[in-house]
Amino acid sequence: MKKAGELNTLLKSHTTLKTNLQCSVIIALCFLWTSTGYLSWMYHLLDFTEASAVDWLTEVIGYLFQAIGILIFSLFLKRKTNFFSKKSVFIACIGADFVFMILSVLLNNLPSILIFGYLMNLFHGIIAGFYLSLLTMQVEQKYRSIVFGGAYAASSIASWLLSLPNNSGFLRSGYALIIYGILICITIGLIISCKETVPTESISFTGKGISGGTIALAGLTVALVSLTRGIGFYFPMADISSGISLEFSRAFYAIGLILAGIVGDRSRKSGAVCCLAALFFPFAMIALSDEVGISMVLWILGYCLFGFLAVFRVVLFSDIARTNENLLYVAGFGLMFGRIGDAAGNLTGIMLNDKIIPLVAVSSICFVATFIVFFLLYNKLYMPVSQSLPSQEERLNEFIEKHEISLRETEVLNLIREGATNGEISAKLFISENTVKFHVRNILKKTGCSNRAELLAELNRS
Repeated sequence: MKKAGELNTLLKSHTTLKTNLQCSVIIALCFLWTSTGYLSWMYHLLDFTEASAVDWLTEVIGYLFQAIGILIFSLFLKRKTNFFSKKSVFIACIGADFVFMILSVLLNNLPSILIFGYLMNLFHGIIAGFYLSLLTMQVEQKYRSIVFGGAYAASSIASWLLSLPNNSGFLRSGYALIIYGILICITIGLIISCKETVPTESISFTGKGISGGTIALAGLTVALVSLTRGIGFYFPMADISSGISLEFSRAFYAIGLILAGIVGDRSRKSGAVCCLAALFFPFAMIALSDEVGISMVLWILGYCLFGFLAVFRVVLFSDIARTNENLLYVAGFGLMFGRIGDAAGNLTGIMLNDKIIPLVAVSSICFVATFIVFFLLYNKLYMPVSQSLPSQEERLNEFIEKHEISLRETEVLNLIREGATNGEISAKLFISENTVKFHVRNILKKTGCSNRAELLAELNRS
């Protein structure tokens, strides 16, 4: 029996590892070709309009279309909970995304580039909804942060490597579409081979129950955190096109994602606090923008800690979605509210660019507001509610119910706890010693214990 239990544990561990790895690879591939496709579209726009206009068109409107895409997916999922598990729908959305990506990069007139680019971003959001639902339903809570963080880290590094040939020139060329097509084919192959089984594990927070107000507060928190970060890390396209590499920043981002995945799975509280600490860096970068050396160090450290924000906002809503099967549709809300905050942060950066005093003032207000809202959410989700410990009698009843111990066996068990011998039990219950031995054997068998000492130890642990 013991060997069979060990074998079952080993098989379960192997299955969990395989599921986590498969889910991580699908997320990594989806993020890789959607994010690099977005960059190719962004660079293509630079050939047709000014850098300042590209900022508005991509980092504000483009992000909002991604948020709308996630919302569309969520609305479908709310009406039909098995919507995300339909592989044919997922694959069809990937195909549509790739078609719009090709058109947005190859066409040579601005209106067409914008129309198909925004449709591409819309489907980027829908696809994000799919893989975040996959993360929520197929990955246990204790692995969710590292699966997501590791997937985004791998794709961020791959994105940087793709940008190296010809100083990002490869991403600006039509040849990049061939690579995206290959990556998409691999993604579809993995989706087809992916089993649709989901774990029965259920999770809950240690604080109060998840209500509509808590979900709204979580969304506001994510939006404010993303807004504050966006103000400090706003990249004008004029700077990007003249030397600053968005792709290289992803190498530091990858480090933060891995760290966030490890910390977040060890303790959601610690991951949340690190996320909040990361907001110090964008605020400090604005205040010290004239100090080039210090600003660069803060930029590197900030991008590392930005990984905590990315993991926090996704895993927060992924955890919420798993508390109730009716909440699965909110699985993508973390990224949706994040994209809204990103767009608002970039918009603020565009409007107040080179206006350091107003920018610091707005950043300070957002910083304070984020802290207040964050701790309101923290207290709701992560602060334990004081509860009285169950009594010894209650714990004994739970033990008896768990192991399906009968009424007569319960009487024998209580006398065993008092240290009575078989003879003493026989006398007190007016039954023969053979009957006592029979009941004792049944109790040991039901509890998986080999002797009385082990049984008493098991009782104490319970």
